Amino acid sequence: MRPSQREALSLRPRRIQGFTLIELLVVISIIAVLIALLLPAVQAAREAARRSQCTNNLKQIGLAMHNYLSSNTGLPPAKIFSGSCQYSNGGQGLVLNTTVFTMILNYLELSTLHNAYNFSQPSSNSAWSTTIYDNGPPNTTLLGDAVVNTTVVGSIVSVFACPSDTATDERISSASGDKSSYSRQSAVRSNYMVSSCQYNEYNCPGVRGTGMPNPSLRGAFFNDLSTKDSDIQDGMSNTFLGGESVKDKFQVSMGPYWGSGTHTSTHGTIFPPTHAKVLVFTPNAPSSRNYKPNQYPPNQAVKPYGQVFSSRHPGGVSMLMADGGVRWIKDSINVYSWWSLATIAGNEVISSDSF
Repeated sequence: MRPSQREALSLRPRRIQGFTLIELLVVISIIAVLIALLLPAVQAAREAARRSQCTNNLKQIGLAMHNYLSSNTGLPPAKIFSGSCQYSNGGQGLVLNTTVFTMILNYLELSTLHNAYNFSQPSSNSAWSTTIYDNGPPNTTLLGDAVVNTTVVGSIVSVFACPSDTATDERISSASGDKSSYSRQSAVRSNYMVSSCQYNEYNCPGVRGTGMPNPSLRGAFFNDLSTKDSDIQDGMSNTFLGGESVKDKFQVSMGPYWGSGTHTSTHGTIFPPTHAKVLVFTPNAPSSRNYKPNQYPPNQAVKPYGQVFSSRHPGGVSMLMADGGVRWIKDSINVYSWWSLATIAGNEVISSDSF
């Protein structure tokens, strides 16, 4: 081949091998489909890990409750001297609002917070109940000022927070001198409540015993009363101690709050199957079922009421049992089984396939 021919061949443009536009789009589409298939699995794995952590939180709380019971021959009260109570606290209308969760801090290896908390001072200045059934003085006599305990009740404690709940942790304080139902000082929302059946923060023993709970209608926790293990006659594995509750509620002021004992801070309510409000207090029930949704914006009416057991886990809620175990309860649980698991001495027969 002559030099001129070689030069001519070398000057020819070479054909470059590569993807056509159609081939590139096909590859991108395949990658997109693979991501779409894998993403739900990744999200499910993450939620499973968060739910496992939430279960572990409840187990730690249950163990702390049992250690408290062993040391004090009974479970702690749901709240001490509730400002919401309709009976006269201590016969003198006294208010402390000390929460059950504050009382177990020492058993959760949180001795620093326990030692910093002043149990002779209130956890919140919520002192508003003037409807007194036993003719005693109204519950408006604060035993001090909640400002003393703001550092403790304003602490974010991981064992009281479910990682699936993405609501922001903010410290909420009321105006100075406020004694209303949701008065709170440096309050941090939490994710767990104790089981009290139909008795809640409005109920306490009363100066003459007029407010004593009916054993067959009460849960494991009651204001100002300690529950012994012998009181739980339905069996430890068939009785709730507590469970989850989301932070974002039907009204923005609602709890729970682990340390600040304002209204709706601690009690998880479950009503009997024949009660008019039973459907409002089933797992994850929206308040719109009975609570006059037309009076509230649509986005509020579909949220749970303050004392409803609820969670961010799809399809149900994790509940702590009296034996220290944690049981998954579906949203679709039968209302009779739901109530039966809440009572401590209802003598109900519970079938394992009913929930």
